[in-house]
Amino acid sequence: MVEAIVLGVPVKVAPLEDTTQGKLWAYGDPKRRFSKRKKDELDLIRLAEAWPKLRAIYPKELLEQIDRG
Repeated sequence: MVEAIVLGVPVKVAPLEDTTQGKLWAYGDPKRRFSKRKKDELDLIRLAEAWPKLRAIYPKELLEQIDRG
């Protein structure tokens, strides 16, 4: 956990890399509902746009999709 200021209050939050890894696991889970996996995919795309360093842990097919735009 790391500390961050949320709405002016210091709170403990999950590190960005941990949150991203959780999204990757959810995105890759074939048992997860299709609409939920698509939401995870969109979250991952947004994370990659905002923090390009995270792309290093993304699967190849998702990176190809992002690069195609």
